[in-house]
Amino acid sequence: MDESLVLEEDIPMGGLEAVNTLLLQVQPTSIIIPNRAPGDLIELLERDAHRFDDNEGSNGQQGAYILRHTVSVQFDYEAAKEALTRVDLGPSEPDPIQVVPAEEGPAQSFLSPLHNKLMRLSEIINLDSRLAVGCAGAVLNDLDRRRVTEDPSSDDEEEEKGAVFQVKSIEMNTCKDTLLISADALISLHILRSEPHPNPQARSSGMSGPRAKEALSVTGLLLALASSAQGKKRLRQMLLRPTTHIALLNERHKSIEALLRADNCEIAKTMRKLLRKLKNTKTLLLHVRMGVDRIRGQLSVRVGDWKAVLRFAMVATQLKQATRALRGASGIGIFSRISDEIEVNRFFHIGDTIIRTIDFQLSKENSRTEILPGASEYLDELRREFTDVCQMLPELKEAVIRQIPPEAAQYIRHCTIMPDLGFLIAVDMDPETGEGIYRGQDLHEDEWMVSFFSRDAVYYKNQLMLELDSQYGDLPSRITNEEIKVMMGLAASVLEHEDAILSASKLFGELDSMLALALAAEKYNWVAPTMTCSNILDIVGGRHPLQELLVPSFVPNDCTLAGGYGRGVWDDPNEGRGPSMMILTGPNSSGKSVYMRQVALIVYLAHTGSYVPATRATIGVTDRILTRISTRETVATDESAFLVDLKQAGFAMNFGTRRSLFVIDEFGKGTSSESGPALFGAYLTFLLQLGSEKPKVLAGTHFHELFEHGILQESKDLAIAHFDTHVDMEAEDPADKVTFLYRLVPGVSTQSLGILCAAAHGMPADMVRRAEEIMALLEAGEDLAVALAEVSEEEKRRLEEAELVARRFLAWDIPTEGPELENIREQLEVVLGIRGG
Repeated sequence: MDESLVLEEDIPMGGLEAVNTLLLQVQPTSIIIPNRAPGDLIELLERDAHRFDDNEGSNGQQGAYILRHTVSVQFDYEAAKEALTRVDLGPSEPDPIQVVPAEEGPAQSFLSPLHNKLMRLSEIINLDSRLAVGCAGAVLNDLDRRRVTEDPSSDDEEEEKGAVFQVKSIEMNTCKDTLLISADALISLHILRSEPHPNPQARSSGMSGPRAKEALSVTGLLLALASSAQGKKRLRQMLLRPTTHIALLNERHKSIEALLRADNCEIAKTMRKLLRKLKNTKTLLLHVRMGVDRIRGQLSVRVGDWKAVLRFAMVATQLKQATRALRGASGIGIFSRISDEIEVNRFFHIGDTIIRTIDFQLSKENSRTEILPGASEYLDELRREFTDVCQMLPELKEAVIRQIPPEAAQYIRHCTIMPDLGFLIAVDMDPETGEGIYRGQDLHEDEWMVSFFSRDAVYYKNQLMLELDSQYGDLPSRITNEEIKVMMGLAASVLEHEDAILSASKLFGELDSMLALALAAEKYNWVAPTMTCSNILDIVGGRHPLQELLVPSFVPNDCTLAGGYGRGVWDDPNEGRGPSMMILTGPNSSGKSVYMRQVALIVYLAHTGSYVPATRATIGVTDRILTRISTRETVATDESAFLVDLKQAGFAMNFGTRRSLFVIDEFGKGTSSESGPALFGAYLTFLLQLGSEKPKVLAGTHFHELFEHGILQESKDLAIAHFDTHVDMEAEDPADKVTFLYRLVPGVSTQSLGILCAAAHGMPADMVRRAEEIMALLEAGEDLAVALAEVSEEEKRRLEEAELVARRFLAWDIPTEGPELENIREQLEVVLGIRGG
């Protein structure tokens, strides 16, 4: 739809983590890889790829994309550069300095045409990203192949064949000024989170639409507030590519601030209503560009599409007027661009042209595109002539009846005129012969020729019809052709302003994204963060943007962290600084994970330009959010949960910087009770010892022995905190024994309260009692093997009783015959001790 080729800069040592992130962001429908691709990359991509055989356990479901292998030479760097130079990017800027070479040189020599194209290409993309350029060459080769194979019938029609799979623009996404966030972080922080479509048929159908829907996530929360397709697309781009450019972030915050002003409230509502009227502009222009279907001879652009283009032109002028009416918006980027770049006269002209051409009311009644009188003088003349001819048809019928025998007149239905067939006489059909009951058999000098059959009538031409054809020609076809010319002219007139329409649509998408963020700030009580170059994080009254929507009340908490100061950032690196690391301890379900996620989400939202859920927030520029939170296990690989944890932690350590935010939850829990705490303690100690390069770290753990033995101690760089709880062991209901207050307080808490949590969540009472006994033995330092081998007094009594029963049973002489068999049940009850004996 965009006809745009987008390249990603090479990511050094990016690996599968970068591929995972790209898959989440782009959501591709087709992936091309070389046949010599690494095995782990192939395994990763094949997990969600479409299966073309039904024997691979696909359960009838379609894959997320089609995975295709191609020869490695398709990814050749030099060939790709040459292919990129062949892309028509439109006229270039004239070079103010003209240098003419003394003599003709090689094709790639200095100032040769190819060299000039490469120079222009280097202004658009980074040619040093060799992998990206090679991949672009593979995509261009695939488009060439599809262009040839998509419609083999158009081999001789180069113009039509070139109209599909074009590349009209090239752009490059760079990591510059971008907050990098991994695929694991996108999922574990619930920034992106999809779930299967609720309709199983939709999940397994072959339709091109999405087979999943956005679950409760930050992206889903904000996208629901956008009013137009353009706005949703732009907002998604902003959410998936958070920026570290402070000037851009401040501009977005100012835009939201202007839209939230009380005196702009009604204008913002009007803007949202206007934006809801907009359809996908690129789809509309694609339909207009397709123009007219010549084969069927009818207008292929639906009236609804023309109405949508007209509505866009009207809305464009209204949105500009609304933007100019905003208070306090002067000098703010998006509002200034709309005010300066939207040419009202241009859109008035587009709307006026459409209004003067199409009769929307008649088109609705006739279910086809109708052209207004006055749009074409020649068309009006043809229509008048056609009206005159239609008025002649009853007279023609009378003329035909006068030429035939009186008894045949009853079989003549009417005379008509049809496209491509001209004037015709309709005669009743003889059901026995399948021919007309009268077919001119009595007129020797006037031959009646059959044109076609309908269900109960036969249509003929005679000499009179032929004379009328020669006199008036094929009026319906001429009218249709003229309508096509008029509509093609209208399409050409609209497409003259295509760039202006697309530019306006892009601006409106930006405006809609700002309106959505403003609505979120108003609806969820978010505030503008203060962005700073200082490597600090100071949040007052922070809240989780999703969790607070799911609970009756949410307890806000503060967070203060400061990363390494580097070189030359502060004169005094110790002035006004806080700890670089905070470790959270305390009971299960007390709020540790929610707190860590909420801090990461506040930092993330601040870098998208959004307001944040807090009372006040000062956010230092953060280059990466690296998480070790949720372990995504899958049977598709042979990696254990602990190995996945190690890979996430290792990735964070290798790629983190002093401006990164680490979120580490329960690292080391997947191994032994000795190795887990050792790894966790060493991990945090390593990060603390980085000095001026240490990152900001939030960590949660239940390894209390690290604090009891002094391995991790509170200092100016390390803060230790926990969430307050109230325990009432006298309460009868297990759910009432522990009350979580969700309030962050300083200090270490060695309580896990796992057993109380188990009781409160429905675990069997016997199991809970046994767990309490084992817990008491562990706290007393008892040898579990010896302690658990001891027998209680009750168990001793029950064992003695069982021994007596066994001895009586062995001493019992069981009768095999005689009258004693009649009371065998009573004897058995005596043996078992049920009755006395």
